[in-house]
Amino acid sequence: MKGYVQVYRNLNRKDWLNNSPVYSIRGDDGLVKKHLCHLVLHDCTFRVSDKGNERVRDEKRKNVHAYIQGREAWNEEEQRWEYIGPDCNYIHTSVAITYDPYKYKSFVRVDTGEPVHKAQVVVFGCGKYGREVKAIL
Repeated sequence: MKGYVQVYRNLNRKDWLNNSPVYSIRGDDGLVKKHLCHLVLHDCTFRVSDKGNERVRDEKRKNVHAYIQGREAWNEEEQRWEYIGPDCNYIHTSVAITYDPYKYKSFVRVDTGEPVHKAQVVVFGCGKYGREVKAIL
């Protein structure tokens, strides 16, 4: 979709400074545009390919088959991220999200294990040691 990006965790890269995960951002043309440790998306959809999930389970080897699609919350005019500020109070109303292809067939809430398909805002690289992905549903 025009104006949307796809974000997935890059298993081959780590931030050497603080050992946090790195996320790859793919544009609407299908090419990876950048790699970031911290990112905010809004108007998000969680997507998992069923065939890709089956292939991971069969081959016992991970591949890119799951991602979060949304609009980047970067405000070019003001050179700052939207939906995120110095206090990040809204993070306390969010839920942690995870995906493990060996356990689940979709993204799930960490606290309840319920599947998640859409979110208003997703924050990558927050929480404990910058390793969590949190969403406002």
